Amino acid sequence: MDNYREDARVPHVSRDDFPADKVEIYDHIMETRKLKYMAELFARMASSPNALQAVASVGEHVRFHSVLDEVLREMVICTVSQEVGNWYEWCHHIHRMPDDMREICGTPAQEGLPAPRGPALKFSRIVATGGKADDALIEEIRESLGDQGLVDLTVMVGYYQLVGTFCTTLHVPIEDNIDRAPMRK
Repeated sequence: MDNYREDARVPHVSRDDFPADKVEIYDHIMETRKLKYMAELFARMASSPNALQAVASVGEHVRFHSVLDEVLREMVICTVSQEVGNWYEWCHHIHRMPDDMREICGTPAQEGLPAPRGPALKFSRIVATGGKADDALIEEIRESLGDQGLVDLTVMVGYYQLVGTFCTTLHVPIEDNIDRAPMRK
């Protein structure tokens, strides 16, 4: 992606540089995400420990505790990332999907998938770009995912909009060991 910048505007904060009285925040992120190293997204956000804790907490919910299945979660992440120009998250998540879903992720074809996937991905695209989801789409999602699923989906879209704003504004670099997969747009 030629317009995503990686010249970080805030420093990478290591565990050793993290405030000692808040190191449990850093450790919790490493543990819950089963990380071998702190992802650049969080290492850059670590300049503000309380913001890191708040944002990571929402991310933990949408990634690990929502009612959305794993494939749908990954497709929503990629859809929102594509819409907001967040190549960082796209590269981190596009490879986590089965091949058949990866092929259509980010294309109009994904919105034709059976419920809950198609409607949820249409909702994600619309909301991520500042549009308004109509009542029929909301009802279709509610029928397939329930009220909790509708709330989890909405929170997930908002979370990845926030992460997209963070990454694109502060030029969060993509780790060298992550494949740089092109976005569909």
